[in-house]
Amino acid sequence: MPPASRRSRFPGLRLAQRAAFTTNGGLSAMYSPPAETGCLSSDWVERYRADEPRIVYVVLSYATPIAWIRDDGEVVIPACRYSLTTTRHQRLCRIWL
Repeated sequence: MPPASRRSRFPGLRLAQRAAFTTNGGLSAMYSPPAETGCLSSDWVERYRADEPRIVYVVLSYATPIAWIRDDGEVVIPACRYSLTTTRHQRLCRIWL
């Protein structure tokens, strides 16, 4: 599937469906958690590592996990501040997950 525009409704709908996707704007989602944690703060890296065996869906802004869903249905969206673009990605997660 070709990447979708980050300005379309596509990312939000794919988030709501818990589907894997990539966009041209650095937002992506997948079913298995990547080992890389990008710019995630050290406190949240610890939480991510603890949750890693139970993560069934993870949303990345560039290389940083900005939201994940555990196998028990818990949605985790770290309370971290990033760039304007990543803040927009976080907002999409809060709305659609």
